[in-house]
Amino acid sequence: MPETLIIESASTEHLAPALGLVFQRIGRHDERESLINNALRLIRQGELDPAGVLVARQGVRICGAMICLLTPGAAGLVWPPQVASTPHRVAIEDLLVQHAKRSMKQRGAKLGQALLAPADRSLGVPLERNGFAHVTSLWYLRHELELPPGIHLPRDAIVYESYDRCDQDSFQNTLLRTYEATCDCPEVNGVRTISEILQGHRAQGMHDPSRWWLARVAGKPVGVLLLTAIPEWRAWDVSYLGIVPEARRRGLGRELTRKAIQETRTAGAGQLTLAVDSRNDAASDLYLSVGFERYDQREVYLAIWKNSAGH
Repeated sequence: MPETLIIESASTEHLAPALGLVFQRIGRHDERESLINNALRLIRQGELDPAGVLVARQGVRICGAMICLLTPGAAGLVWPPQVASTPHRVAIEDLLVQHAKRSMKQRGAKLGQALLAPADRSLGVPLERNGFAHVTSLWYLRHELELPPGIHLPRDAIVYESYDRCDQDSFQNTLLRTYEATCDCPEVNGVRTISEILQGHRAQGMHDPSRWWLARVAGKPVGVLLLTAIPEWRAWDVSYLGIVPEARRRGLGRELTRKAIQETRTAGAGQLTLAVDSRNDAASDLYLSVGFERYDQREVYLAIWKNSAGH
């Protein structure tokens, strides 16, 4: 390994070549150029922190690069390292990932993740060498807003209270209880505080607390539904839907899903989207049964740096 190798955030003049290296494995030239130009635009607009674009350089020569960004809610998002042709490729990849992990941890991140297309699985190898694990696949689903058949719960009348009008402690406690025995990325349970979890959800799309609901049956909290608007897609997204353990297998998840579809349709959006852990067969079957269709998939690589947190 050359002793003069420096790992640091890219300087202004190094941003474009660093991003070009990061995205060098993207197959089509026009797609690579689009990704580079979009990243540079987000940096100019202050929406992407240039400090998260890391380079490995010898003098003025950039020989490696990767992206690591803090995201709201004590989390970090990475794009795996890419290295120019060199006999030291593996060592440089490892140094970049290790630097990224230290940087995110020092700035408060409790977990880091990468979301890769199935065709890009090979890019995850340097992450797996350095503490990330491939934990699951995320399936991305969308609904064109044709309403499913009505679901009748003769004994259970659901009452919905929006987050801006309900008892927020009750909402937060119910949200935490829906994580019990969940099949949706259980690896992250207990890692972040409730305030960090909510911060992460608020950062998705255009947050409006009137689109978060606490569901009650006979006065008892049974679940939560969090929706957010994604204007650039002319869509709404199910940020989260969960049912407390004792209320599961009663059709309540289907009812909350139906409400999500109705609310999205009433708002005039063109579609409703969501992501589901491929291991969650019950949720996947439910969503498909009410008209959602799969349109994309990502492989989830996860590193956790704090195993527990008080709520």
